[in-house]
Amino acid sequence: MKIPFCDFCVKSGILCQKCRELIDSGRNSSLDLTLSRILLEEASRIRELEKVEFKKAHVEDGFLLILSNNDGVRILRDSKEVAERIRRDIGVEKITVVDYRKDQKRKLEELVYPFRIVGLSKVWLPGNITEFKIVVEGRELDEKQVETLEKLAKKLGINVRIQAL
Repeated sequence: MKIPFCDFCVKSGILCQKCRELIDSGRNSSLDLTLSRILLEEASRIRELEKVEFKKAHVEDGFLLILSNNDGVRILRDSKEVAERIRRDIGVEKITVVDYRKDQKRKLEELVYPFRIVGLSKVWLPGNITEFKIVVEGRELDEKQVETLEKLAKKLGINVRIQAL
């Protein structure tokens, strides 16, 4: 398993200089440290978690966004007990896992999962700004969830407007 911190620092709770700098610089947060601890503890029980590469996490209005590799996306979505432990320990309602290495369109598809994107357009705005407009098939998405997903996309570096059908 690959995490942004040293295994010893995560397990002991005492951070070395390098790990302390990751938090002090803002590159990672205490949320990342907590999630790294949970994943390391669960990896001792679930061997498949060894394939996971965890990069960063963001929380927004009860949604947890986890940036991982492709194996991490698959494993963390399929492993109900790990997802439940993360929800319980961090105190979030929903977990979304996105592969940090993919292009913007694929990141958006993973961000709105389990809903399906039925329309996607790219708009160029003044000031060299690019914005996506996506239409998502999912009447269950309310306005608050749409706003939260748009905020999480912004944390991924993607400007997006979401419309639910």
